[in-house]
Amino acid sequence: MKCYLPTIRSDKQGFTELASLKYALSNSIDDELVIDFSKCKFFDANMAASLKAVLSSVTDSSKTIVINGLPQAIECILRKNQFLNEYGYPVMRDTNQTTLPLLRVILQYHCFQSSDSHVLANYLNTHLSGKGIPEMSPMLNKKFRQSIFEIFENCAAHSNSRQGIFVCGQYFPRLNRLDLTISDAGIGIRTNVRRFLNRQVSSVDAIRWAMEEGNTTKTGTQPGGFGLALLKNLIELNRGKIQIVSRQGYYEFSNGKIKFDKLAADFPGTTINLEINTNDNNSYCLSSEISAKDIF
Repeated sequence: MKCYLPTIRSDKQGFTELASLKYALSNSIDDELVIDFSKCKFFDANMAASLKAVLSSVTDSSKTIVINGLPQAIECILRKNQFLNEYGYPVMRDTNQTTLPLLRVILQYHCFQSSDSHVLANYLNTHLSGKGIPEMSPMLNKKFRQSIFEIFENCAAHSNSRQGIFVCGQYFPRLNRLDLTISDAGIGIRTNVRRFLNRQVSSVDAIRWAMEEGNTTKTGTQPGGFGLALLKNLIELNRGKIQIVSRQGYYEFSNGKIKFDKLAADFPGTTINLEINTNDNNSYCLSSEISAKDIF
């Protein structure tokens, strides 16, 4: 079976296209599935995390993925961020240092281990530096990275993803943006919320419920929520963007406005995309760090 991948951007249409791809691949009876990029005019490199989550959920059923028809520019970026490693393409050196390579964290017992924390800390320290992130106080910078850790921890606690968690990013200097995408191929937000509330809710309403302050499906010592409270405040000041996609639910926070929408296809698991405006010359700190003399 051959599937032609269209243009994929970090937007509702891009996630819908990946959801449609998952549906087509899952319903194929062929052992070899060919993903043809010849009709793909542009591919946001950070979306490699979501594409990998889609493909891993298919290969888990013993099907083989073949990737071909790559336009030169897309092949270069997907070799640089190491997405194509598993499909027979050699790694290409990223001399411009704009990629955040694809990282896969395999979960043991559906939880984030201390060894995983070291891997993620090293990844963030290595690949976020020099990518245009606005200036932050040391305390805020620590909280910023802790919030990213919390997203991982919540994915581990609630996704039940046998394929693990995928992270990938891309710095777009000309577009003044840095995208960091975290994806799993788990059960999705809707299933967790339905179990917790013991009633049927749509994917959109499940995300809406989960985004309300105080709502969580946590049990025992499991972390709850998305870990987005601080990130949302920072993104709003930074004029960036947050997107959450799970099953047929789509959430976007941009320019101080919140949008909920329904996807036309069923997206596997959950993806959280953080888009940071790198054309931001402000310096940020926690409100607790501001003293009276700073104001007067």
